[in-house]
Amino acid sequence: MSKKKPKVNGIGLIVEDSSDFDTVRALIKKHIGVKGLRFKKKAGGGCGKMRNKALSYAKELKNKGCNMVILVHDLDGRELEKLRSDLSFFVKKSPAEFNFICIPNEEIEAWLLSDENAVNDLFKLSKKMKSISNPENITSPKEHLEKIIYQNSNKTKRYISTQHNLKIAELMDIGKASKKCKSFEELLVFLDSFRYE
Repeated sequence: MSKKKPKVNGIGLIVEDSSDFDTVRALIKKHIGVKGLRFKKKAGGGCGKMRNKALSYAKELKNKGCNMVILVHDLDGRELEKLRSDLSFFVKKSPAEFNFICIPNEEIEAWLLSDENAVNDLFKLSKKMKSISNPENITSPKEHLEKIIYQNSNKTKRYISTQHNLKIAELMDIGKASKKCKSFEELLVFLDSFRYE
């Protein structure tokens, strides 16, 4: 008989800003398919502050009923294994029952670049955005998305991450993102270890 998966009562997200929270929450909800699950946020206002306050943020989130806490930290040009090592204290010392460090390479906008159809549909681009096989290899995915949307709309539309990331996430095929973005696949694998009600 297979062992029952541990139950998640609520998910706390430690992120850089509210836009990242909305985007990551939408993608997680799309994957787990549970509507009523509680999500709480702590927005760090920059990676340095987020690292320094990660444990106190996790404690706050736990006190708000989140037994899972996910720290989302952009790679932003750092060396992946060094950053993972620098953040390893979080999983070891966080007071929450289940913890995960998610490091998008370079930014979560790389995940959004994985599904060209979502971008094309949202912005109704006159020249369709082409498929990108390795979006996490793009140095500045946010700026790349901005450039594509501006150029492919005959310079009539502007991408603003705080306004459009959630809308792209809601349209996205998360299967494409998990195939093209290792960091997103790792997040989904972690989430699949639990049950949500």
